[in-house]
Amino acid sequence: MATSALDTPMMRQYVALKAEHPDAVLFYRMGDFYEMFLEDAEKVAPLLDLALTSRDKGKPDAVPMCGVPVHSADGYIKRLAELGHRVAICEQVEDPRTVSGRRLVRRQGVEVVTPGLVGDPEGIEATSEVGLVALDTRSEGVVGLAVLDASTGDFRATEVRAPEASALSARLFDELERIAPRELLLPHRGADALHEALRARLPDVALTAVSADHFDPGTAPIRPEGLEADAADPGSRAAAALLSYLGTHQPFILSAAPRLRRYQLGECMVLDASTRAHLELFENSEDRGRAGTLFERLDTTCTPLGARKLARWIAYPLLDPDAIAARQDAVEHLVGRDRPRARLRDALRPVRDLERLLAKALRPGSTPRDLGALRGSLEALPAVRESLLGEAASESLLPEERDAWPPALPLPEPVPELARALRDGLIDDPPVLARGSRGANLTGYIRAGFRPELDALRESAAKGREWIAGLELRERERAGIATLKVRFHPVHGYSLEVSKSQLGRVPEDYERKQTLANVERFTTPELRRMESQVMGEGERAAALEREILDLLREQVVAAADRVRSTAEAVATVDVQAALAEIARLEDWVRPRVDAATRIEIQAGRHPVVEGVLRSRGGDAFVPNDTRLDPDAEQIVLLTGPNMSGKSTYLRQVALIALMAQIGSFVPAESASIGAVDRIFTRVGASDRLARGESTFMVEMRETAEILAQASDRSLVILDEIGRGTSTYDGLAIAWAVVEYLHDTPGLRARTLFATHYHELTDLALTKERVRNAHFQAREWRDEVVFLRRLAPGGASRSYGIQVARLAGLPGTVIGRAREILAHLEEGELDAQGRPRLAVGRGDERDGGQLGLFGAPTAVPRPGNPAVLAELRSLDTERTTPLEALETIQRWQSRLDAEDEEEG
Repeated sequence: MATSALDTPMMRQYVALKAEHPDAVLFYRMGDFYEMFLEDAEKVAPLLDLALTSRDKGKPDAVPMCGVPVHSADGYIKRLAELGHRVAICEQVEDPRTVSGRRLVRRQGVEVVTPGLVGDPEGIEATSEVGLVALDTRSEGVVGLAVLDASTGDFRATEVRAPEASALSARLFDELERIAPRELLLPHRGADALHEALRARLPDVALTAVSADHFDPGTAPIRPEGLEADAADPGSRAAAALLSYLGTHQPFILSAAPRLRRYQLGECMVLDASTRAHLELFENSEDRGRAGTLFERLDTTCTPLGARKLARWIAYPLLDPDAIAARQDAVEHLVGRDRPRARLRDALRPVRDLERLLAKALRPGSTPRDLGALRGSLEALPAVRESLLGEAASESLLPEERDAWPPALPLPEPVPELARALRDGLIDDPPVLARGSRGANLTGYIRAGFRPELDALRESAAKGREWIAGLELRERERAGIATLKVRFHPVHGYSLEVSKSQLGRVPEDYERKQTLANVERFTTPELRRMESQVMGEGERAAALEREILDLLREQVVAAADRVRSTAEAVATVDVQAALAEIARLEDWVRPRVDAATRIEIQAGRHPVVEGVLRSRGGDAFVPNDTRLDPDAEQIVLLTGPNMSGKSTYLRQVALIALMAQIGSFVPAESASIGAVDRIFTRVGASDRLARGESTFMVEMRETAEILAQASDRSLVILDEIGRGTSTYDGLAIAWAVVEYLHDTPGLRARTLFATHYHELTDLALTKERVRNAHFQAREWRDEVVFLRRLAPGGASRSYGIQVARLAGLPGTVIGRAREILAHLEEGELDAQGRPRLAVGRGDERDGGQLGLFGAPTAVPRPGNPAVLAELRSLDTERTTPLEALETIQRWQSRLDAEDEEEG
């Protein structure tokens, strides 16, 4: 009776292992490949662009399968994780050569890679956080939130609090969008509504439901520093869920679990997703790349650690003036010391990504190359420390001034004993071994002299190989066969190969070992004995090397906390040196950040735009002052033509405030920043088609969030509110928003409001804390010249037609627009009582004239004052001819109705 393709020992083993991981793609190790079968193969093949084949092809029960080579598996695994899939890695856990008879090689799952637990961190962008987040939602008015980046060992927890559900949801999503997790853990029960909200707001995040028992710190597989067994706070419960998840999927990380760090959202400025996008902190608006972003401008760091720390500082600006001043002290300390700073930065450059090198070294599948890379960075640490201490003992620092060393400038502590052990144990350039390799390389990666018994095994094996190497010449002479060769096969071992034409000369003591098409292979008793010596001692040497490698890895585990602390210090020093470097190069100044509410900036400049202009050899950036004071100049209304610099100025003020609160120097002559708790921005036009939201709906939703959440310590940046709808609706909304920001008790948010609605400037007449300002422009020979200079008062003109001309509109359109603008500004009717707006050159027909598009237009009463008043009030830059005609027709209908009532 025929055996089913599924009813084989190998497939039975596969099915049993798959049952242990039903929700994961199973990578089943078979020799040099990971194979996938059945539904896994059908699902994965198109995702990874693999050929889908089958076992027992042609049979009705053929098993679908596909596979990837072991040496390139990590790339495929990461790709699946990025697509939201889980991957269970199943390895051969015994040497196939030791398996006798028909017994199957034993296999077991060694780890599960998920979207938030990526496994090997190789290839992850340095500044990216691979966030796995857990949310505890069992308490009223508070959500516990914990984050783990297993690729760096960063483990932190906080609590999101708010008295109202809507405010709690807003704060929670603000923080989740700032973290940008890849995977989110939620309790199985009671999270249905939250699941739906998360799917709508964070569609790219993998949501994973876990047992509510995971959220009990008392049952966590370990309790690292910072987590108590009897803790009952929501943050601790969320952290416990992460540890339980880690223990299930990648338990080897628990052997060196990082400490839990607490952070408070109230300690940092809030930057929601809209603000981060509008200010282009990490991604530009053009192609979502790094070019032209604040991060790119500030990132002169020398290490991946520093780049990642800088990104964290930009995402989490501080609120406490004392903490900000401590960072500024460290930066200032380095700004004025050029040569010591240069030595420090040179010493930092050899330090690679210590956190991720440590994460790789802690993995059970780590290779000698991984430990060698960690060793290289550890050996660079003493030079970093010496460059700091040497600077403290010389140049401008006198011995009696050492007490003035900035507390926020840490001194990284080397880990010399671990560096020495890795130096003594590993050769200078350890080899790369494939995932799961047992490292049977007889040349070895353990340094000679490290272990005497290993040296003895190597020496004995080497002598055997020398004897075998000389065997070929001796046997050629003895047998008289000039073509005889000594061959090695990984399965069959060493043999003497003779062509079939020479078989008559084979000595009697040759024993046939293998027959091939054109040659025969033989062995001899002496060759068998020497082969046994070489192979046996080589295998024992390889096993001893693996044992030594495991011992070195255990030393890495024991020193993991110290390595992480040192990496943290290196990252901080690198960021401070980078901020000092750019401050020195760009002549930036130290801002004052205090608990007051005023913002005063003298000759401020946009940090990114100024650099771009210089790199392109363009005009020098024109600096401008800023003064915002909730008690006097709370709201500044900015008017001026397009391209005059309004939007650049808005972002410039926000970026200077943000830079000041991360501890950076700023591009200005001087700056005093009353600490900002949140930057709100409503800038630019965009839509969210996936959510069914138009540009105007997005604009109004963001404006509503600002009005609901702003405080007297917020900085509000509004650019052309109301432009997504009709002129009058937009003007009405913009006017009401300004009034709300001004009049609402306790609000008084510091606000910059750019607009083309010149009518808004009248608010300064009735609102005591509203000030007008405009960007100057001059017209010369029918061309507009932008001066980029901010001046008091409202703008007199918008220069929209001149800007349209610069943009390349056809001359006929520009000429016609000038005619219409002149008619609008004159507000006059022609001799027949027709609106001049609708009259073009040569259009002097009697009777009812045709409008701009050939349709008859209604003619309102000549000289009606109400009509003239509305025409004069039209925004000449924003109103189209068709909108102007609609205005006239609306008045005609109203006047006709009045005539009927009078009649």
